[in-house]
Amino acid sequence: MFIKLLIIIRKILRSIGKREENIKDLIILKLFQKDYQFQNLNHKDFNPYLKIINNIKVAATITFFYDKEKIINLTKVCKGLYEISNQNEIYIFTNKVFSENELELSEALRKSLKINIIQEPINNRLLPWYHINFMRKLFISRTDITHFAHLEDDILLNKNNFNYWLNSREVLKKLNLIPGFVRTEINDKDKNIYAIDFLKKNFIKNLPKIKVNDNYYFVNHKYPYQAMYLYDRDLMNEHLNSPSSNPDCGHGAYDINYLDSRMINLDLMAKANIGLTFINVPKGLHNRMVVLYSIKNNRIDKVCEIQHLSNKYANTKSSFGNIKIEEAIK
Repeated sequence: MFIKLLIIIRKILRSIGKREENIKDLIILKLFQKDYQFQNLNHKDFNPYLKIINNIKVAATITFFYDKEKIINLTKVCKGLYEISNQNEIYIFTNKVFSENELELSEALRKSLKINIIQEPINNRLLPWYHINFMRKLFISRTDITHFAHLEDDILLNKNNFNYWLNSREVLKKLNLIPGFVRTEINDKDKNIYAIDFLKKNFIKNLPKIKVNDNYYFVNHKYPYQAMYLYDRDLMNEHLNSPSSNPDCGHGAYDINYLDSRMINLDLMAKANIGLTFINVPKGLHNRMVVLYSIKNNRIDKVCEIQHLSNKYANTKSSFGNIKIEEAIK
């Protein structure tokens, strides 16, 4: 009898927990709606696809746990970055490999990029964090670098993605927000594209959104993970000098003021590319990231989609990769 009672109590508490999350989301939305000037930017000429002709130089670091079979995806990632600008510099951070492996990697990439081999990492799971000090040195010594990116080795960023980020950043800078992307994969069976990090469908009416013009919203949703970050110099300066550049960020033992269960639940490697997502979040928002939403098409705009080349979540049974991109926010 006592055990049955405990089971009933547990079910009630679980139900309360679910309601608590809904109430929290409603509070965030109401806080956001209080700020009217935050909701309509009135940028009639905004065009996310507008080509930027300014002098752009991106310093990109990529974490690559050496695997011969994954070199093909890494090559595609590097090619995408060089197509954004032929001035871009790419730095590969990999774990200890034999000299013949290093030669094989260099020949496969066929570009003047630098391979940084961490000969004796404290632990392989810390490998993604070795880029931070490197970026810090670049930021200080190289004022010619306009943007900084850190990517996992299977995240394909293209020219349209980059132009969207630049155009959106100009609009969002004064609001302390960051243009975001959505990782996508193709399901081999139905050939549909899936937003792999969305665990649930989001409804546009329940989300903080900023009207850009009659064509677009910027929408702040609850699943901002994208396995990369892209920053201009202002954002990179903030990242390097804030708790986000510390592996313990989000843990109360580091700083109680930055205690955040969302960051605690991220694994150590994922935290290396979450960046400023949960740092200095404006009141009434879930995080710093927003994605472009097409009002006409009633979906996340395609320009926000970045390919996850591993294509593993949409083709395996798990909590990820179950929601089609056009249904992620409706």
